Amino acid sequence: MNTIVLALTLLLFQQVYSPTDFVQINGSSLSAKYDAAVAEGRRGSDDTFWIAYRFPVRAGIRINTMDSNVMISSTTTSDGIEWIPDVTTPQRVAMFFLVGKTDGVLQKTRLINLAENFRIHDRKVFWLGEPAADDSVNLLAKMITTSQARLSSSLAHYMTLHDSPSVADHLLQIARNTGYPNEVRSSAISWLGREVSRKAGDDLNALANDPDSQIQRQAISAMSRRPDDEAVPALIRIAKEHPNATVRADAIRLLGQKKDPRVVDFFEQILKKK
Repeated sequence: MNTIVLALTLLLFQQVYSPTDFVQINGSSLSAKYDAAVAEGRRGSDDTFWIAYRFPVRAGIRINTMDSNVMISSTTTSDGIEWIPDVTTPQRVAMFFLVGKTDGVLQKTRLINLAENFRIHDRKVFWLGEPAADDSVNLLAKMITTSQARLSSSLAHYMTLHDSPSVADHLLQIARNTGYPNEVRSSAISWLGREVSRKAGDDLNALANDPDSQIQRQAISAMSRRPDDEAVPALIRIAKEHPNATVRADAIRLLGQKKDPRVVDFFEQILKKK
């Protein structure tokens, strides 16, 4: 009985915040706002707090954030099929960052569809507004350099959801930076493979010759997820010419998953040489 009473008492005193209760943060830039929010949150009484802002979602991306099972879908696929969504208006989606009071370090990330009816329990939310896509991507790139590897993967993923032409450049910089753990570099490479720009495919081709063999293999794996008109010729070239036998074998294995006439021709050439 005492346990039930205690639980009910805690529930009664629980703080609940709706979007109208979010603390508005001002600053000269998004990065400055984020730093100001961290400073203000660390002066508060909560052990953790949220920092959040809305970002411009790239066309063709639909995000369902109900519950903890976030679903992100694209209207186009690598085989050229496109789905026309029933709702074409841009989504109002925000990124939420859970930060610890003790050290001001990022602990968790969440995407929230602002069109949904939601509330935040127990923790204040410091709201940074609606920055431009490039400002948001720049902040995420900065956060990746100071976050744990598992969180860096989420941040790299969030970058690809932005309506910004600079996404591929940021991901490439992270992928090329040997000062980052391979897990972080591999994550950037993986999401680079899902980027919509033609330049991203060129970048993956270059990374296939990275000095680190693990990065090479990650690059061709990401390349295999590109549209077939990019992926198949690149994988065939790598299978023929790459100096690393393991990488060549990976390229051949990935080609075997493609249903493309050029792959059949390539395998016929291999068989004729045997």
